[in-house]
Amino acid sequence: MRAVATILLAGILAFGASAATTGCSSHTTTTTRTVEQQQGSDEASVQAETTTTEKEHEGPHLGVISGTIHAIGWVLALPFRIVGGLIRLIF
Repeated sequence: MRAVATILLAGILAFGASAATTGCSSHTTTTTRTVEQQQGSDEASVQAETTTTEKEHEGPHLGVISGTIHAIGWVLALPFRIVGGLIRLIF
């Protein structure tokens, strides 16, 4: 029984550590570039505007506490998912 508790605690700490290292913020960069060009010898000019947006993290944004709770729930639900999958295979 003590070995099971130790393994469960190690798993929870491992998932909590991974959630803690991901952080709470995401990285977003927006770049806008305006180019003005003259057409021939006329005084008319054409403006072209280009906007680029980059997002580094698209997945769910989990904080330290909510990520740890999510990992604990995932670990606790895993045996039930396995048993449910086996029952679905049988029937």
